[in-house]
Amino acid sequence: MGNTLKRLSVTSVAAVAIFAATTVTNASAASGGAACSVTGATGSLTFTNWSAHYVDISGWIKDTAADGHHVAIRLVSIDDSTGFVTEWGWHSEYDGNDQKSSFSTYAAPSGDSLDYIGAQVAVIEGSTIVRSCTDYA
Repeated sequence: MGNTLKRLSVTSVAAVAIFAATTVTNASAASGGAACSVTGATGSLTFTNWSAHYVDISGWIKDTAADGHHVAIRLVSIDDSTGFVTEWGWHSEYDGNDQKSSFSTYAAPSGDSLDYIGAQVAVIEGSTIVRSCTDYA
């Protein structure tokens, strides 16, 4: 009985270790971040609980120039199987130079289109992008 319990304990520990390694490896990227800057704007998104179906997002955008433009940041995602790019809604800062806005949100598309995710930072005039950059996690 003692040897059987030892074997079961060792087997259970090995199974847990294999499951933990598999979970981390197959999680695609359970967390990550993306950030970039252009003349007039800088921003960052941090991703947690990331799967192909869902991601929690915290981010910020900062206006870095007294140029009369507002700045914004948004999530960009790519579906690996189709190559389809989704540009999510903007989070904007309108208060001018040296002002920063922070936010928390999530993305949960109907499909599994969060294979690659990133941040797009932009300087915007009206609804026209003046300058932008994109970085992927």
